[in-house]
Amino acid sequence: MSRGRPDVAIVGAGLMGRWHARYARAAGGRVVAIVDREESRAIALARRYEGAAAFRDLDECLAATSASVLHVCTDGDHAEMADLALAAGRHAIVEKPVARSAEEARRLVEMAGKLRLVLCPVHQFAFQEGFGRVLAQRDLLGEIVRIEGAVCTAGGEDLGPVERRDLLIGIVPHFISLFRMLVGPISAMTWHVDGLTLDDLALVTHAGLTQLSLFASLRGRPPRNELLVIGTERTARVDLVHGHYAWEMDGTRRGAKAAAPFRRSAERISRAALDLAGRAISREAAFPGLRALIAAAYRAVRQGGPPPVPPQEIVEAAELIERLLKSART
Repeated sequence: MSRGRPDVAIVGAGLMGRWHARYARAAGGRVVAIVDREESRAIALARRYEGAAAFRDLDECLAATSASVLHVCTDGDHAEMADLALAAGRHAIVEKPVARSAEEARRLVEMAGKLRLVLCPVHQFAFQEGFGRVLAQRDLLGEIVRIEGAVCTAGGEDLGPVERRDLLIGIVPHFISLFRMLVGPISAMTWHVDGLTLDDLALVTHAGLTQLSLFASLRGRPPRNELLVIGTERTARVDLVHGHYAWEMDGTRRGAKAAAPFRRSAERISRAALDLAGRAISREAAFPGLRALIAAAYRAVRQGGPPPVPPQEIVEAAELIERLLKSART
């Protein structure tokens, strides 16, 4: 347990590594090491943080630095790097997916628990202000009838078949986190794989009387990343790219129905403006929720409390990913 300012190592000096380093410092961490197989990238990012050293190898970094928290942001095997971090007595904040099999996930969760270390997956959507407000006001929804996740991304361009499939499957942990926050744990075995190709993924299940679905596509346009929570009293639409939300309320009269599209547009514009202003004030220029997640993880490190993301969520995400990978091979 560390109650002071944590020393931080960033593993992976690409886009996510740069943002992790920035938000780690904003949350009170001291970046002391950057690890990347491309030494020039590690050196370039390390120069932005006074006293930070650059390494090509994680083992060398663990042996040479006092870093108590590792951020795993590389494209490599996240489970392997999380294992190295935990075995060395370091806390680990790990980009998704933490693990691609249930066995790996359970082993890492068990190790972190035994060693009293924080193992935190980067499921940052649940830490966005917009989603947090919907969650805090969920009673306004009435009974939740349906929850839909929809993602269309151009990120698969120029990727090979395996990379395209992995990009789609990598979206899953974020929505497992959001669904879990709204309706509780969901067994991976209840999900029906409605479709899985190199370009599209569709999943459906039920939680009691609530229908849940996730659709992710590399073909769909325009790009989107949103959550729709449909209730008996009103609906919440959460923009997961920008972190804002809007309510859609009942209007049964003819005039109300005609005005509804204009009202929704005005609400979204208003929410978007407020969100952008809030992000400017908080200096959260990208990846809404990431800064809040890192800050929560650091509080757990300092205080010796539970990680901000329940360990079972790591296992549930890995169980579903394992099912999808097996489905893709058949």
